[in-house]
Amino acid sequence: MRLGRSRTGSALAGCSVRALALGAVAAGAAACTAPAQRPSDAGFRVEVTRVNGATPPTEAAPLPANLGKTTELWEFTAEAYDATGALDPTFEGYARVGVEPGSVLRVSGPDGVKRNVHFVAGVAHGVAEVTTVFGPARLWLDDQGYVPVPPGFQPFCSDGLDNDGDVLVDFPTDPGCAFPDDDSEETGSGRVGVSPRVHYELPTLADIQGRGSGTPYPSMSVRAKLCDLADCSDARHDQAQFDALRVVVTRVTSTGFFASDTAETAGYGHLFAFNFNAPYNMRVCDRLTLVSGTASEFYGMTELSFPSFELVYPKCSTLPCADCIVPDPVVVDAAEIGSDVTMEQLESGLVRVEGFAIAQNFGPKVAVNNVFAADQSNCDLNGDGVVDFENDAEGSCGNACSASPDCSEWNGYVAQGNFKARKGGTLILLNVDSAAGFDPLAHKGQVLTSVTGTLRNFSGGSLNWTVEARCNDDLVCSSPGCSSAVKAANEACINIRPELDNDEGTN
Repeated sequence: MRLGRSRTGSALAGCSVRALALGAVAAGAAACTAPAQRPSDAGFRVEVTRVNGATPPTEAAPLPANLGKTTELWEFTAEAYDATGALDPTFEGYARVGVEPGSVLRVSGPDGVKRNVHFVAGVAHGVAEVTTVFGPARLWLDDQGYVPVPPGFQPFCSDGLDNDGDVLVDFPTDPGCAFPDDDSEETGSGRVGVSPRVHYELPTLADIQGRGSGTPYPSMSVRAKLCDLADCSDARHDQAQFDALRVVVTRVTSTGFFASDTAETAGYGHLFAFNFNAPYNMRVCDRLTLVSGTASEFYGMTELSFPSFELVYPKCSTLPCADCIVPDPVVVDAAEIGSDVTMEQLESGLVRVEGFAIAQNFGPKVAVNNVFAADQSNCDLNGDGVVDFENDAEGSCGNACSASPDCSEWNGYVAQGNFKARKGGTLILLNVDSAAGFDPLAHKGQVLTSVTGTLRNFSGGSLNWTVEARCNDDLVCSSPGCSSAVKAANEACINIRPELDNDEGTN
């Protein structure tokens, strides 16, 4: 049976019933007080005393970046202080506990309540269970006016009533309601506090990839580890710092750039940064001294959006460039393409396919009754520019073309530049838009000696992986627009900067 409460619209309505029913426990008492006003400069002192049962890690000996698959236990103490900086024993409220960067799963310990900590006489002790923490992280405390609802009661912030008389009703309308189970519609004192840094390593590109099918940091702002030294900020002038930089640009596109971590040996060490346009003055072989952004999954492909980056240029005045550390592409064939794990490990990295033939049935003419021919692979039957899978006829045509190893649907090529290629029973998508002068439509059925490029993942459709050539150097065949032979990684698709090329005017 639920306990009843009287309702008068006052912030104190029902308080006497609750206090009597619960013996004036801390939660009930807090709900029955008028909102506190934060004195100027009042706040919290926060100290992380133990991490996983040991002394907190230092900058010189940080813990590995947490990838969200495990949790860390941060023991902490907190004190509320007044405007003079002295302990404020009158503070008996709750503070929300957070970590930046990272997430707090729950707070246990003597004063932990869900993801909050309860102060008694101005002091609180708790154990924060945190995950996805990296870099110099800090524990935050924030008094949002949250009061956990006692068992058996309807929270004031979910009861449909204006309990504090401010005309605003319940979460999320009433700013005094931190959460739906908040038992006070009053705002908090506004006190905040932050701990000293707790040191973890920055995540590598592979860590951001998650060493699996998805990033552990979705929608989080992350900064990548790019150097094996404590500081590489002067890599432009310091040769040791330059040599220690491990992340290199492998491709620049009209919407961003691809980069690879040359120190990563277990896969996943590649990433695409979506910049909305071509990054200014960035070229293949440039090394990164800073890259950060918002991690996300775009239809199965891990990306950094809104990236910030800083570059240091290699000393490349002739090709091949000895200063260029672009890794050799990984040759993928039936075994690799058939393994989701292997392809995930190579996502956004440089790969190469050899001896794949462009689909034979590939052209703009509309397919009739799901029959495809050399110039006939268009499943846009009504001519509206889209293959609509909600349309039975177009959907059937699109599925039939996908199922046929010799059919490459025309509209996919028009929209994205992708076309199907096969080698025996192994299929993959290719994109050679950046290889100027080569027309895949004119060479349907032709076997390409090799195609090198970055590996893109797109979770829609039956073929999810596309090898995207970077320039003509990446396409080797006997036709116009192709290179005659494979070029080395420190030579292919590299543009020398004029300021580094002493005889630029002669070549």
